[in-house]
This record gives sequence, C-alpha cells and structure tokens, in this order.
Amino acid sequence: MRWIGIWVAALTIASGLGGGCLADFRLDISESQRDQLKALASNTRDRTGREREALRRARMELLKAYSTYDIDEGKVKTACDKIAAAQLSLLNIHLDNEIALRDILTADQFKAFREMMRRHMRDPQMLVLAPPEEAVLDRLPDKQMLDSLGIPVGKRKRLDATFKNTKAIEGLRASTKQLLDMYSNYDLDSAAARKLIDRIHRTQSYLLMLQRFRQREIRRALTEDQFKKLQEEIAKRLSEHSPRPYDRRNRNFERKP
Repeated sequence: MRWIGIWVAALTIASGLGGGCLADFRLDISESQRDQLKALASNTRDRTGREREALRRARMELLKAYSTYDIDEGKVKTACDKIAAAQLSLLNIHLDNEIALRDILTADQFKAFREMMRRHMRDPQMLVLAPPEEAVLDRLPDKQMLDSLGIPVGKRKRLDATFKNTKAIEGLRASTKQLLDMYSNYDLDSAAARKLIDRIHRTQSYLLMLQRFRQREIRRALTEDQFKKLQEEIAKRLSEHSPRPYDRRNRNFERKP
C-alpha cells in the first residue's frame, strides 16, 4: 500500500532518522517523542513488510491454483483466505499506527506531520490507494490474450461480462479515500474507521469472489489446448513483472541479483 510507504517515510524523517529533501521539515518534538516515533516507524516497516510478503505469496499460490485446467477448489479457497487475511491485516496496521501517532503527537505537531506527508507526495492521486485488484496478477488474462485464442463470439461475450467489476473497484476507491480523509483529522473516530475498514474488506472479498467466477467461465469458454496456450502467455507476462522480495534484515524490498 503506497500510502503506508509514504507514512513511514515521513515518520522516519520526523523522528530524525532520515534527511533528504524534507530535512528542513522535521518536527519540533521532544527526545522522548522522537524515540517513540522511531520505534513506531520501525514497527510499521516490519509489520507491513511481513504482510506484503504474505500477500505476494498468497497471490502466487492462487495463480498456481488457477494454472491448471481442472481447478482444485480447496487450494483456491486456502489461497483466497490468505489473501483476505493479509489485506485486512494491512488495513488494521494502518489504523493502529494512526491511533499510536495521535498518542505521541499533539494536534499542532500532527498538523505539521501531515504537511510533511503532503510535501513528500509527488502525485496527489496517491491519496487514493490503487486497489490490490488492479495488480498484474488480477488483470490477467487481458483482452489481447483472449483475442489471440479465437474464442467463439457467444462464449466470448459471456467471458467478457465477468470482467465488468468497475462499480466494485470505484466503490473500493471511494471508501479508501473516505478512510484516508478520516486519517487526516487529529480527532479520529476509531469506531467509524473500523466500520469503514470492514466495508473496504467486504469489497475486497467480493472482488476475490468475482475472480473465482471468472476463472470458472474461462474454463467453460476454452478448450484445454486453448487454456494451455493462455497460461503460457500469462507466464510470459508475469516474468516481466517479477516482484521484489522483502528483506527483513534490511527492512526493505530489494530485487534479486
């Protein structure tokens, strides 16, 4: 989640651990507050790093489960459950951190911290998180891949209908923006935030369900040979988007040499 990354970067600078272009915007805080912010930034990096890696692994498990013509529904359910758990955990980690931040900073300090975050963001659109469902694993197969398979018109229409999740995606974006707007206020209603998190997570789970339905329709529309060809194209595309594994020792994401 890009917002968390920005949040940690600003928090690190605020605690005096980082410099860079925002060195002049460090907060006027006590040594005790500085230590608490350092601990919070470190804890945030570790927790989000672990959940991101868990989410990546679960998505790869799901991809593997969907790579065979005959779907193993048990493996699909297990992978989907892991994805849902990681998604919810990331949302709750963010809320935990927002609550902790208000326990450390005064209202004026919090306002300065938010200004620091605003200056750190190059693109205002980053206020709205890109839903995980727009990740490369969830956008495949795409139109180009399906066009190359020569699917009969009737089957293709039914298959194309399963990709119409725009309303759910837009709802997820709107709810996410609403949550981030709540986090911009010092007087945070944590109960209301938890209700919104529940709504966001229900939408995420709904999108996972749509994906399962789409995979079933793909197999109804394709012969086994067509499906194998499709998997080759997906594997090729994925090789162009190799993920960066989380290195717990460096608390960072690094590309493999």
